[in-house]
Amino acid sequence: MPTDRTPCADERTDSSIAAEDRTTVHSESTRDDSPRGLPTRRQFFGAVGATGIGLTAGCTSSITGGSSDETITVGYQQFGTPYWSELLVKNGELAEEYLPDGYSVEWQTALQGSVIGNRMVSGENEIGYNGDMPTIMAIINEDTPISMTGLSAWSWGQQCNLVITPTDRDFDGPQDLDGMNVGITTGSCTHRFWLDVEEREGISAEITDTDINTILAEIREGNLDAGLMWEPNPSMAVTQQEEANWFFTGARYNDPDMGSVSMTDEFIEENEDAAIAYMKAELEAKHIFEDDQERAVELIGEEPDLEDYDAETIEASIYEPIDANEEEVNKMEFATDMRQIEPIDVHIKETAANFLVDQGEIERAPEEDDFNWDILDAAIEELEDEGVDWDPTDEEVTTE
Repeated sequence: MPTDRTPCADERTDSSIAAEDRTTVHSESTRDDSPRGLPTRRQFFGAVGATGIGLTAGCTSSITGGSSDETITVGYQQFGTPYWSELLVKNGELAEEYLPDGYSVEWQTALQGSVIGNRMVSGENEIGYNGDMPTIMAIINEDTPISMTGLSAWSWGQQCNLVITPTDRDFDGPQDLDGMNVGITTGSCTHRFWLDVEEREGISAEITDTDINTILAEIREGNLDAGLMWEPNPSMAVTQQEEANWFFTGARYNDPDMGSVSMTDEFIEENEDAAIAYMKAELEAKHIFEDDQERAVELIGEEPDLEDYDAETIEASIYEPIDANEEEVNKMEFATDMRQIEPIDVHIKETAANFLVDQGEIERAPEEDDFNWDILDAAIEELEDEGVDWDPTDEEVTTE
């Protein structure tokens, strides 16, 4: 089925944003006396707001499906592996297999989750793929009811909580980064992870706040001692460019990361059959990840914005264990039902939520009403009734 790609207003790419002068340096003196030694709300979320404004314009729309009476708008992050089930749904046209007649899907890109969360609140996106903090902030917002309906993926810190170093650095452990220059996109999942590392290790680094492409370039030039990024960019640097080394990941601290699928309550209520159909497509994407690795890599590689990423890099960022860990840890877990994944359930409802409360950004943690599992349960039941030759229940996914 042909795909039409129309640019959003003032379209910009990740590379063009990287060229802008967005780099600032924060030292220990900027941390003030905030709780747990963390930055103040202005320091942490000021970066989110500034980044979000810049990234909102950097999007394209892809429309799949023919003429329809109803268009579903999906916000997705093509440069983030925790959300790559979206690319299997999009490029494999899985949603079209299940959606009732009269529906089409419009895909709108974003370079950071806060952009998608804001679009969902404003009604521009009905479905969105996000990381932990943008998900929490979206589902507890008081303006537009939004519910998390499933996981896009999760891992033991192997997708977002990643630290790489230039090839000429020889560090023994995280404490060696005390006082060093570390590149981070502030307000992101990597930022929260690094602040946790600093607290655990009793260290403080000089933080260079910039985007992931600039971090890659600065690692290549040796201008940073370490960089924190989410996949697939670290694998690009280590596997494809061979210009960086793995240092450590969130697995060292049992600090997980995740991606989610969320929907506006209005969309669920007014288009329940379509919402269930979309979750059926999401479940099939997990099946492809598990049972057809070659097809998964191929569908991801069809995304136009990922043309610079070799198939080997795509495969490594999803499936290849990181040799910096003391023991082998799965790169990604292909689960949809968060109720089965206790570490992520705790992460969303307690760890990440308490972080946001400490920052003063939210007043409460997510509650059960902020999650809608009925849509997922209905999707599983319908797939089982349809007699699919794969198991849609995620029972094979464990926390071990």
